[in-house]
Amino acid sequence: MKKGLLLLLPGIRYSVDCPLLYYTRVAFTYAGYDVLPIESYEVKDTDDLGAYADKAAKNLVKRLKDVHFDEYEHVVFAEKSVGTVIGMMLEDVMALDHITHIIYTPIDATFSYLNPSRRIAGIAAGSDDKHIEIKALRAACKKLGLPLIEIKNGGHRLEGGKDVTKDISAVAQVIASIADPRIIEDIAKKEAAEKAAAEKRAAEEKALAEKKAAEEKASAEKKAAAEKKAAEREAAKKAGKFIPAEVSNIRKFNHYNKGSDKILDTMMELWLQTNVKEQSFISKKYWSKNYKEVSRVMSLASVYLYEEDNQILGFAGSMEEAMVAIVVSENERDRGIGTLLLDKLKDEMGILEASVYTKNKGALTFFQKNEFKATDIQIENATGEEIILLNW
Repeated sequence: MKKGLLLLLPGIRYSVDCPLLYYTRVAFTYAGYDVLPIESYEVKDTDDLGAYADKAAKNLVKRLKDVHFDEYEHVVFAEKSVGTVIGMMLEDVMALDHITHIIYTPIDATFSYLNPSRRIAGIAAGSDDKHIEIKALRAACKKLGLPLIEIKNGGHRLEGGKDVTKDISAVAQVIASIADPRIIEDIAKKEAAEKAAAEKRAAEEKALAEKKAAEEKASAEKKAAAEKKAAEREAAKKAGKFIPAEVSNIRKFNHYNKGSDKILDTMMELWLQTNVKEQSFISKKYWSKNYKEVSRVMSLASVYLYEEDNQILGFAGSMEEAMVAIVVSENERDRGIGTLLLDKLKDEMGILEASVYTKNKGALTFFQKNEFKATDIQIENATGEEIILLNW
């Protein structure tokens, strides 16, 4: 791809050899650009600048039809006076992309072509130019964030006409400020970076939306599957069918996860209800009194949960080899939930110790069935009840 193309668009009585366009051509030639000067628009002079620009643009479309603008990395239009309107009309009619405009002494008709989508390196105008409303130009440049080089006492040629050195200095200031090829390249780089950033943001937003949609779909499918499974279990229960526990419903309780306090409270309520009912030979006051201490120990213990349909049906915990609790909801007994939970602790600890009240025949049978052996019998001081110590 070629580096760049500079198109020089003069005013009606300001040729491509006049200072602003001449030195612009020199600067871009040194920078390696091809230069295409428009010597004439082939239109008769007229006071109707709008009609003049329209006719000139149509003529140029025909003359430039063989110019391959897309072969250049940078395409720059340096425009003077009515050329500022012609250049922008040309860009629109030919549907050219990535044109950078250098605007010298625009006219009132130029205002309608200034917009945020237009790439403009800068605008130069004289404070005494009678072909432009300078205050309106200042306001437009401020609104669009465009550099405005305003030459004090300068006319439509940016010349005061009284001091040639000042006029030359003004041209030098304008060329350095908005017609340096490096400025054009910096604008292109900035635009490319902004485009890349926008594309990256769009890609990230798309990926995030797709991820969210996928998560919502997966969640909906999981919920539907859980509801279907729950309905099947409920139907099986009503039909009196046996529903075995599934090891996939067991998970390790993480004390540091969000919502862990709520889960612990649910576990402890199940613990309290079960002990009050199953071990009624001990007063309810005893279990209520020990609630906080057991909860504290459970918050430190290694705990496994058995869940179905987001409901905790059982749990088992131990502090190293010492069992703290193993509880299964009354309506879910004899499905193998307790055995699965116990197996998880066995795999983790290797050695387990448990204590069971002698009067709790169901619990004693459960542990014996799971290969626990009685090692001692003691009297518990707090309750006066006999307890059996078991090892696995």
